Amino acid sequence: MRYALFADIHSNLEAFLAVRKEFKKEKVDEYVCLGDIVGYAANPNECFKLTRELNPLTIIAGNHDWASVGKTDIDYFHSLAREAILWTQEELTEENKGFLRSFSLIKEFDDFVIVHGSLYSPEKWHYIFTLRDAKKNFEHQNGKICFIAHSHQPFIISQDREGKCEGVKGMRVSLRDDYKYLINIGSVGQPRDGNPDACYCLYDRDKNKIEIKRIPYQIKKAQDKIISAGLPQKLAQRLSLGR
Repeated sequence: MRYALFADIHSNLEAFLAVRKEFKKEKVDEYVCLGDIVGYAANPNECFKLTRELNPLTIIAGNHDWASVGKTDIDYFHSLAREAILWTQEELTEENKGFLRSFSLIKEFDDFVIVHGSLYSPEKWHYIFTLRDAKKNFEHQNGKICFIAHSHQPFIISQDREGKCEGVKGMRVSLRDDYKYLINIGSVGQPRDGNPDACYCLYDRDKNKIEIKRIPYQIKKAQDKIISAGLPQKLAQRLSLGR
């Protein structure tokens, strides 16, 4: 069984098209979206359409998703994000708004769980940046693997049977039976780890392996759309920086 996990598309159609093209090469059995289809860039409805075409598909909510339909207070966001959310609220079709309202915050599978921010108070959209943050999440993690998103910074953190947490070097891991894992799958459309390439994750259950992968896309085209839509120019500029 091979899962393709992705998140934080943020209305970046060009990035998502590149990732979807890769999906076709990966022999994926099931698709899993960890939220934030919308926000920041200029193609929210188009990204919804492409997401919903994937089958079978599981989706949970991200903070921008819920903010775009009034389920999260936009005062929580910085000014650039708020401006993009207000723009997105005007652009979304009523059908897609209804779809967004139906998203839950957590979904459990047989051997892993998904959440956009963290397993502790997921509705508060906590970020996990440090090993201390990760350890707090592990305290709420019953299963072997937890996939998260939200920070747009991919990582793999393991916890041994004594509770020691450490970052795994590189972007792939062979799973050990006596360990737990916390995987940030990065961002399709808004990477913030200094690498502008779109990011997604593959989990091969049969081989017991997880890999985070990158793919370049047409950044200039996405930037031009953001500017043409009247969104803040900084939202376009940051795409080429991966910040």
